[in-house]
Amino acid sequence: MLITTEEFRMAFQGFMITDIAIRNKDCFGFSIRNKEQSEKASPISEQWVAKRYVAFYPNDDEDRVGFTGFKTGYERIFVGGSQFNENKTLSIDTAGSVYASGGGSAGDEDNIPESKDGPLRGAICRIRMINDVLYVVGGAHSVCRRRGRNDWESLCLDLPIPTRREFDNVKLLGDMRFQDIDGFAPDDLYAVAGRGLVWHCDGKSWKRIAFPSNMRLESVCCAGDGYVYIGAQSGTLFRGRNNKWTMLHRGDMSLPFEDIVWHADRLWCTSDYGLWTLEGDRLERVELPSDIAVCAGNLSAADGVMLMAGAHGAAFHDGEQWQLIFNQYKMEQAAKVAGTV
Repeated sequence: MLITTEEFRMAFQGFMITDIAIRNKDCFGFSIRNKEQSEKASPISEQWVAKRYVAFYPNDDEDRVGFTGFKTGYERIFVGGSQFNENKTLSIDTAGSVYASGGGSAGDEDNIPESKDGPLRGAICRIRMINDVLYVVGGAHSVCRRRGRNDWESLCLDLPIPTRREFDNVKLLGDMRFQDIDGFAPDDLYAVAGRGLVWHCDGKSWKRIAFPSNMRLESVCCAGDGYVYIGAQSGTLFRGRNNKWTMLHRGDMSLPFEDIVWHADRLWCTSDYGLWTLEGDRLERVELPSDIAVCAGNLSAADGVMLMAGAHGAAFHDGEQWQLIFNQYKMEQAAKVAGTV
């Protein structure tokens, strides 16, 4: 394992990983939350659950782990990298509160503004770095990107604004909640929402494109092979672009893929149930050593590396092999033996 028992105890002990992001090959970010408080919390008490941002520096021989504890009031926190005019990791909660770290400074920023014209129209569902730029998507057709400190550009453009009828209808409002976004370029973006809703942006306007399913869509990846891959309910996977789509795999799991990424010239998909990769047109489960396999849950890929982490640990793939950062169970057992629990 790449971190010591003491480093684990200092940053991760008693907490569980909820989101991850690679800023670059030298800095991995983790959003974590208190396990005991999480088990007791209701949706309305989420802001009282203790949360942290943890930075892991895989190529640093000394100060490899650092963390920031957030004050109460934060909702669920997502993490994402930003390399546009800066070198930052952003921790952003569903309400748009922002904490930035890296590049020699760290601290709270202004909330992302919310209005019918954006940048935000509703709760945040995902943040993601695309070509070094951080994008944010969420409810009520929210889309924006970061241009710098306290500088958020709305990409809501001509996307429909929810009517009073849609606001009062859970199903209709769900169809306007963007779950994920990815892109080949700023003028070639794809976002997914609700029941089979796929939108494309050419940089000036959005267009709803034809999609052959009304399954719930959860994740999207604009891959290095020129295709767009979309993860739907139950671990179902589609491939296509523009108005031409094919179902590659019909899933039968109770969970969708949390993340789909392109790394080492292939597609990777994960959920709490494991890790899969695409072999030709077939989705195959990746057989991993047990210490690595338990780290399934979330994926992030950038700068030639892929990070995988979940409730039971974290590991990364450097393009050739896996390296274990930590196994949660083994670290907790070691901490007990050392008498630090």
